[in-house]
Amino acid sequence: MNNIRKHFPVCKNYHYFQSAGLSPLPDFIFQKYVSNYESLLNEGDFRWKEDIEQLKNTYQQIAKHLNTEAENIVFVENNSLAMSLIGLSLLRKHEKFNIVSLEEEFPSNSVPFEYLNIEMRYVPHQQHRYSIESILQHCDQNTKAVVVSYVQYSTGFRLNIEQLGYELKKRNILFVVNATQAFPLFPIDMQKYHIDVLTCSLHKWGFCGHIGTLFITTPDFRKQYPTPIAGWFSVDTSYHNDFIYTSKNKPFALRTSAQQYQFGSYNIKNRIVISDVLNFLTGIGTENIIQHIEKMTTILIQRLQDSGINLISPVNNFFERSAIVSFTIGENKNTELINFLKHKNVIVALRNNFIRASVNIFTNEQDIIALCNGIESFLQQHT
Repeated sequence: MNNIRKHFPVCKNYHYFQSAGLSPLPDFIFQKYVSNYESLLNEGDFRWKEDIEQLKNTYQQIAKHLNTEAENIVFVENNSLAMSLIGLSLLRKHEKFNIVSLEEEFPSNSVPFEYLNIEMRYVPHQQHRYSIESILQHCDQNTKAVVVSYVQYSTGFRLNIEQLGYELKKRNILFVVNATQAFPLFPIDMQKYHIDVLTCSLHKWGFCGHIGTLFITTPDFRKQYPTPIAGWFSVDTSYHNDFIYTSKNKPFALRTSAQQYQFGSYNIKNRIVISDVLNFLTGIGTENIIQHIEKMTTILIQRLQDSGINLISPVNNFFERSAIVSFTIGENKNTELINFLKHKNVIVALRNNFIRASVNIFTNEQDIIALCNGIESFLQQHT
């Protein structure tokens, strides 16, 4: 993986364990952004139609990684908007219902629904784990959807979404998965896992900055729960002579594809770069990526355990691990340790009052040694 590090200038400056907040740009993505904006500088929107076609190709590429169809994919601004659209769509049925979710979810999985006064049932964690049985126990005949993250943002717990999707399908309960802390590092099969809606904010592990959130819906979901709001780009113009619908006070239909959620103009130049990221990751290979992540997390976990550090992340079950390892030295000292490590160019984060370290494809053993040596140095000075 040393050849990968050369593409990440951040490695020259820091031991970077904050990809779960935002992954740094690789050099070739930065150059792609520069090239894209030079096109805007020198040509305006001359290549707009070419960009649209490239975005369509990008959707096809994403679809292959998730075992879905390109017509099911769209970008929205962020995960909070995606969840708000889901909540508003469900409310249009005027039915009594509840949504089941998890106690430690990132607030973009809860605030949109609570703001809409939707009944939320939160499954309490069991040492930061969530069993499938505990989730199902919170469901009843009024449960319309289960909304969960594939990987928990503050602890890295990785849920068995294949088993959960299978059980929810039998119960006719919608399955909504936030894959922000998993994709594209960990494979996802929307059809096999019976996922009705998948969201993913790509600034975490997508290596392309803030380009928005993938919002992927099945045709059945859109048919039963069409978009609750619309814009000019949502309108189906296949029966018109122009791509812009200009009629007034006349009936119109929305696109049946996920483009019904593409309400208006958007930054195509930013979004098409995900294609380059996927090509890069495909070149490395999914198995190689997973093996490297597993190796780095295993080394980190062992070093922390050897130092007597209190691990928060559930690590006993290998298949529940992710790229995130969280730990604590005591709530009153965690922030102080983070600042101490920062002065040693070791970057970690505070989440839920835990210290969160996330490894990545560019992480090496020297990074982990620097992190653990920094922790040990801090503890020696504060004992």
